[in-house]
Amino acid sequence: MKVTRLALRDFRNFAEAELRPHPRFNVIWGENGQGKTNLLEAMYWLSTLRPLRASRLRELVRWGHKATRVDGEVEREGLVHRLAVEVRDGDRRALREGKQARASQYFGALAVVMFTPDDVGMVRGSPELRRRFVDRAIFTGRPAHLATVVDFRRALDARNRLLRESAPDDLVDVYEATLAQQAARLMAARRAYVERIGPRFAEIVAAVAGAELGVELSYRPSLSVDPVDDPAALHAAWAADRGRDRERGFTQRGPQADDLGFTLLDRSARSYASQGQQRAMVLALKIAEIQLLEAIRQCTPVLLLDDVSSELDPRRNARLFEFLGAFEGQVFITTTDPGFLKIDAERRIWRVEAGAVARQED
Repeated sequence: MKVTRLALRDFRNFAEAELRPHPRFNVIWGENGQGKTNLLEAMYWLSTLRPLRASRLRELVRWGHKATRVDGEVEREGLVHRLAVEVRDGDRRALREGKQARASQYFGALAVVMFTPDDVGMVRGSPELRRRFVDRAIFTGRPAHLATVVDFRRALDARNRLLRESAPDDLVDVYEATLAQQAARLMAARRAYVERIGPRFAEIVAAVAGAELGVELSYRPSLSVDPVDDPAALHAAWAADRGRDRERGFTQRGPQADDLGFTLLDRSARSYASQGQQRAMVLALKIAEIQLLEAIRQCTPVLLLDDVSSELDPRRNARLFEFLGAFEGQVFITTTDPGFLKIDAERRIWRVEAGAVARQED
């Protein structure tokens, strides 16, 4: 799987840009605030149809304009697929092979794994950051998971609205039954993913950190029920919480409050792991995500690394580039100085300045 062409129009701070990337390494460099991350975000949007950093689609459109578009060509198993995604007058439209496509028809040609500086703080950061990681990782391997997340969020919003409107219990009960069905699917998918990635994660932490740290990864639901063996227990739990939730005006327990647990020698890594150990865990988690995706989809994803080498100490930085040297897929990596990157492989260097990108001789 390789991106062979990327074109942007009125995306973020880019008026127009076009790249013909190298099939292995692409180094994107420039000063901060010039648009390096925007190029990676364009590829992420092209793959997932979801903005990486924006909460609203119009944030992707260049200031003073009403539309934006990203086009890409992806080579996979000898075939070239043409993808495009655009926003016009606030509406998103996805195209595959030049024809408008629903999300279910669009996904499959391109899979990306992105690593950002924000990810480095995942262990110590908010539970929302960890939930987002799990859902994005599941989605990359199984795009249908997006519908699961969206359906649950809609059902949750409906219950919260009824609680705030003081709707009668019998009406809330009907919506809770629907919410329980959606939540059970979401919780089961998250738990299954964490169980699959956990052993890989522990092995890679030992390799990255150079020692056996006794790390473990676990899915921690806020409701102590098993959605697979007893989905009705979810419904019963929300019925029991209903009075308290009415007072607060929102649903306190459920998948929206679940967490991903990191432990170190049976103690919370968030509290006891050093900053270096936490960064090693996040690096290992991303590597494990890539390996699991390769096993699930039988293909190597495109790897997007946003200035992460500056967030790692020299030893872990060396481990990262050791992994990248053996990685067989395509890599895009941003930096403020190409000299920071220890890449001993074929590469193409791109200079980004003031929303313009140009190829530079190595």
